[in-house]
Amino acid sequence: MKPIACALDHLQSESNFYYGHLIPTLFSLKSRLLILKEQHLRYTFTFIDPLITSLEKRFKLYFDLSPEVDEAILASCFHPTFKLRWIPEHDEIMKNRVKNLCINIAEKYIENSSHTEFSVDNVDDEDFLIFSSQEQCFDSRANLEVVQFFNNKNKALTCLDSYPTIKKLFIRYNTSLPSSAPVERLFSFAGFIHAPNRSNLSNTNFEKLVFLKGNDIYR
Repeated sequence: MKPIACALDHLQSESNFYYGHLIPTLFSLKSRLLILKEQHLRYTFTFIDPLITSLEKRFKLYFDLSPEVDEAILASCFHPTFKLRWIPEHDEIMKNRVKNLCINIAEKYIENSSHTEFSVDNVDDEDFLIFSSQEQCFDSRANLEVVQFFNNKNKALTCLDSYPTIKKLFIRYNTSLPSSAPVERLFSFAGFIHAPNRSNLSNTNFEKLVFLKGNDIYR
């Protein structure tokens, strides 16, 4: 049960932990259980197959990388630690599908950003003209930035500063937490603050104290 215990501890951690850790953790957990299975343990061998079967059944969408979990996939791919490293090496079809997904999302983001910045007010004749080749510019820029990011061996979050589009997509898809544990800990802080001798706290002050306490612990 050690792989499962380690996976749970990993998913419930709070410092430098993002939604992008979820799928790589699931893939690693399954791999570790398969390694245990190959060891032909004498007394606990029969326990491993049910664990693997239950894991695959519960997280089938994640192991199949279904479109329903595209946000989790993008969160992992845009995290410098993981990128495409968590995808099995022999599965080229899966790797190409995920890579194309990342490029398409980057293209849409760049195109939407460019349309947002475009204004019809106070434009001269040159700015007014729109050429069809601009769409190709969006594609090449997104493709180039995503490929360069995937080929970069740097695993630190600071490397995102070199890829402005990837950095914004990282923030977009890694905002969610993979576990409710940090939120549940806030309830404990709330219990400490809402003590009998502080029962006259207003809702606003109570929320501020919980917020400050939580940020002080997680800092």
